[in-house]
Amino acid sequence: MQEILQRYEDLPGCIMNTGARRIFFVHGRSLEKFRDFRDCLDTLEGIELVDFTDFTPNPKLEDAEKAAGLAGSCGLILAVGGGSAIDTAKYARLKNPGLPFVAIPTTAGSGSEATRFAVLYKDGKKLSVTDDIMIPDAVVLDARFLKYLPEYHRKSSALDAFCHSLESFWSVNANDESRKYSSKALSEITAMLEGWPSTYDAGRMLMASYTAGKAINIAQTTAGHAMCYKITGLFGTAHGHSAAMCCRVLFGWLCKHSNLPLLRDIASSMSCSSPEEAAEKFSGIFSRMSLEIPRASWNDIEELSSSVNPERLKNFPVNLDHETITALYREILKVS
Repeated sequence: MQEILQRYEDLPGCIMNTGARRIFFVHGRSLEKFRDFRDCLDTLEGIELVDFTDFTPNPKLEDAEKAAGLAGSCGLILAVGGGSAIDTAKYARLKNPGLPFVAIPTTAGSGSEATRFAVLYKDGKKLSVTDDIMIPDAVVLDARFLKYLPEYHRKSSALDAFCHSLESFWSVNANDESRKYSSKALSEITAMLEGWPSTYDAGRMLMASYTAGKAINIAQTTAGHAMCYKITGLFGTAHGHSAAMCCRVLFGWLCKHSNLPLLRDIASSMSCSSPEEAAEKFSGIFSRMSLEIPRASWNDIEELSSSVNPERLKNFPVNLDHETITALYREILKVS
């Protein structure tokens, strides 16, 4: 059972309980801003921290393999950061399954701290790694880590969490447990995004993101994520931004081309009277965030349509052929 801590001051006790004397510490360089947290770690007498920051925002497999090798001489893995830091640490845990693993997210969106998935890149291509052993033993959900999150990444990470709750809800792999998580996260996140930014609450969003992560850990993501990765690669938009562009169009498309009962459950979770109203609410949320929609060429559209991960598409409740995917991309992006 995963242990949840809500204050980083509780971390030293958690670490001491493991008996580890050497900690493999994966983190981004932004941790320099959290001097109080580093001071908290310094209270651990007789504990050596082995810092690892040698990874990119889209972590490469070779960097994760290097991390795994260095972690082998330590007694515990600690990851502090966004999805990239946590995914790098997850791979280190995969290769060193006997090591305790603690994760502290500094964004409220990826939900990586709750899942068995890690996303790495090999030769520029996305590689998904899946294993239950990569789920952290303990997670610290402390809203103070979101203090320095840039506004754009605050928006994109919140939208990523929204997309996780939405896609896991309509996934063909969903069950009663995952939909309970999806519904709870969707309700919380919608309420916080409706009046953005005044209704945003960092602590509440951190927990909602974690809950959405619990949902995708069971149900997995679907077409929205299958279609968004190449958008990020081509146009440099943040992952959550790309996912939201795809999901807002897919939501409307589902309303027009299916009569799935679960769409009414989604609408209810979003405090809407119909799926169409819920899809419109999502579009309104995206519009109010003033996020740019990239302009794509016809060649870009064809490249995007040919790049979609077929495994993720299988999780979508309606079959999408190449022609439909191409038409969807034309709606998702500005085409010139």
